[in-house]
Amino acid sequence: MVKRLAGDTITILAVKEYLVDGLSPSTIGHKYRISKFRVRGYVQRVMDKARNHMIAASIVKRVFPYIMNIDPVILRVSGKYLCLICNQQLRPEQIEHHIRRKHKDVVQDIVTQIVTNVRRHYRQG
Repeated sequence: MVKRLAGDTITILAVKEYLVDGLSPSTIGHKYRISKFRVRGYVQRVMDKARNHMIAASIVKRVFPYIMNIDPVILRVSGKYLCLICNQQLRPEQIEHHIRRKHKDVVQDIVTQIVTNVRRHYRQG
């Protein structure tokens, strides 16, 4: 979710395409022009948290649509990055740390909304 807030859609798509769609790291890497090792790293972090490939795939499949509906809060203009929440100019390496530390309330609100939506969807279905 922080990746999406930061505007990093490629990471989210790479994880989803590996875990849900079954594409190989090489195929994903070629598609997004990133290394297959980077793809494996992204996926490994998700799997470490879920502790199981099937659980990770299920979680990603359920939350993917909600995450993709999050509007990024970082605007890139002429090689500069601006936080739309607090108007602070950032360097690329600061972006995710900034979101996690300065806007943890926003992150927590989005997590709560996604969990609520997923629970509601699966109670009704």
